[in-house]
Formats: sequence, structure tokens, C-alpha cells
Amino acid sequence: MNFTYKGKLILPTKSALNELSEIDINLYEVSEILEKGFEIRKRAKNIIERGVQRGNKIINVVVVDLGNYCKLIHAGEFTLSKKFKKLMRDKNGI
Repeated sequence: MNFTYKGKLILPTKSALNELSEIDINLYEVSEILEKGFEIRKRAKNIIERGVQRGNKIINVVVVDLGNYCKLIHAGEFTLSKKFKKLMRDKNGI
């Protein structure tokens, strides 16, 4: 099974794999978050950060586009605050 984003293979770092196991997410879900998630914050040109809301938590993933493939460098979750919720509602319509 290939885990891809925009036709590019997603390869996780060792620390990102540990973070995925801590929040109980697999690479298939990472590709879904990248495809269907919303932008959390603006990053450098080749860095993509996307997230999805699950209950009162935001699950975010960060990948670096390295040309032929994408490197997953971070996966995490944080609690949805009122301030962040308002910011995302204004920006992304969630």
C-alpha cells in the first residue's frame, strides 16, 4: 500500500513515527489529512502543515516537499481553544 500526497510518496522520520504512534494515527490517515485538511499556519514554500478537527482536538501533520517525495517531519494533536477556533472559522470556515 502506497501512502502518497499529490502523487508523491510520504516517508516519515523516526521521530514522526513515534509521534504517530502516540496519537494513534497511521500513514493512511496522514495522507487523508493532507488531502482533506485545512491549513493551520503559513510555512515556508516547500513545507505543508495541515490539520483536521476530531472532537475538541486538532490533529496536525507537517511534511516537507523534497521534489520526488514528501518527508513527514511532525505529527501532533492539541486542544481546540476558543481563540484558535475563531481564527480557523474566520480563515477556513470550520
